[in-house]
Amino acid sequence: MIEMILGVDIGGTNIKLGIITSDGGIVEEDMIYTDAEKGPAYAAARIEDWYRKRKGDYPGIGCAGIGCAGLIDAEKGFLYYSPNLPEWVDTDLGRIFAERLDLPVTVENDVNCAAWAEYKMGSGRDSRYFVCITLGTGVGGGIVIDGRLYRGWRGFAAEIGHQVIMADGPVCSCGNRGCLEALVGAAAIVDRYLKQDDRPDSQSSGKGKISVKDIYEAAGAGDQRAAKALEETGKILGIGLANIANILDPELIAVGGGVSGSGDMILEPARITMKEHLIGDILSPVRVVPAELGNKASFLGAALLALEKY
Repeated sequence: MIEMILGVDIGGTNIKLGIITSDGGIVEEDMIYTDAEKGPAYAAARIEDWYRKRKGDYPGIGCAGIGCAGLIDAEKGFLYYSPNLPEWVDTDLGRIFAERLDLPVTVENDVNCAAWAEYKMGSGRDSRYFVCITLGTGVGGGIVIDGRLYRGWRGFAAEIGHQVIMADGPVCSCGNRGCLEALVGAAAIVDRYLKQDDRPDSQSSGKGKISVKDIYEAAGAGDQRAAKALEETGKILGIGLANIANILDPELIAVGGGVSGSGDMILEPARITMKEHLIGDILSPVRVVPAELGNKASFLGAALLALEKY
């Protein structure tokens, strides 16, 4: 019987790790640098080192769940493509991590992991038809239908950030134009704010490189231009949410990720715009709420998916 699971969330900059109990409790968590340019074998070796130092303290660890950004075949544990990890293209992550950790391993898209954790233990725990979106540098998604994670034909479903909202819009990291990610990702929000003319009341000016956090803090302090940038972002997000609702008819859509820290400054205009673009009032009960698990969601979900498999 598996008592504990190693959960891992691999990002382009950092790797988050956790030791998870079979009931979803986090007994230890940590973060290390990815050093992505050194390749997946190097990252696996560093994760192995972290795990080995703790293995004796947690003898009940029986499997590992690996969450990673990109197009992943979860059945094979194979990463085909990741914009955040360009050196890791066409990599058998499942084999690499199973050999390094000497554990049964699952590999899954990171936002699918986050969606599963939110569904099991967070904002989606009382729903059967659930969508989770993460807003940050990129925009990701995960879908739960009738209590099961929906992966699609090849495992690449829920690339919500790459639905085209504006055909002649800005170029996205995927190469297309006008994707939701290119319009509401962190860089787009900063660009939207900076392109406004004459910002004498800006609370975030003079700080060097501006972040989305600077912008929503400025908006909270009364900077109307910052508030406008967030409102416009929310309206664009609302179109994407309406597309999701019209296609999937979910009970609940949860929004997480770093950008979601702006709360209702983005979510409220998103809700209003979403309802304006729904097929009819019959779809209006779909709720849009903040995700609950923060940056723990992906490694926690990866662990829960591994536990379910093994």
